[in-house]
Amino acid sequence: MATPVANPTPALPTSPAPVSDPVAVPRDTRADEPIQTPRLLRASVMSPNETLLRETRATKWYYLPGPVFATLFFAVLAYAAGAAYFSWPAFPYLTQWILNVGTPGGLRVSEYLALFFGVAVWLSLLWLLIRYGAWVRNVYAVTTSRVIIQRGIFSRQLDEIPISQVRAVQINQGLIERLLGFGTVRVTSEQLNPIANEAWRGIPQPFEFQRLINGAAGKQGR
Repeated sequence: MATPVANPTPALPTSPAPVSDPVAVPRDTRADEPIQTPRLLRASVMSPNETLLRETRATKWYYLPGPVFATLFFAVLAYAAGAAYFSWPAFPYLTQWILNVGTPGGLRVSEYLALFFGVAVWLSLLWLLIRYGAWVRNVYAVTTSRVIIQRGIFSRQLDEIPISQVRAVQINQGLIERLLGFGTVRVTSEQLNPIANEAWRGIPQPFEFQRLINGAAGKQGR
């Protein structure tokens, strides 16, 4: 007689072990290490193992207000004098004042004033052109390994201070500079360097510039 075989106890289904979602590692996007593509520096200046922290020109508020104001001022006076001499539409008050001066000794004052102020306008435009060239020719940059000055418009000259040689960064700001958000930066170096202790005037946000240099130097163990 056959012995009955007991049915094996069915295995209970096991629930799969919970799989934890992978934790996304955030990218390092700290303000002192932004990933930038040079806009003002030549691309060939950057080496593959360094990061551009900041590049800037001096602010327009340092270079341009003086010549722009002088050009507009003398242009208004030149037009007022020209209106009195050439019978153009009068400039309020000024043209009438020039006409009231009269013609002492037979000289037409408006003619000489128009000539004088016209020359002043051209000289002011020349001053504006020179200051504009001085503004665009210099680019200041901080990378993780260097402080860089790029000079020139058509031809370029590059000067640099290695971050490891930076001794101190000095900031000078007057009242007007503080209100307009720029200042003078001086970077001193432990070794002889042509740009060490050179005054970089009109740098926007100079204390941010100082912080980036000091931060890069600190990461190199200084």
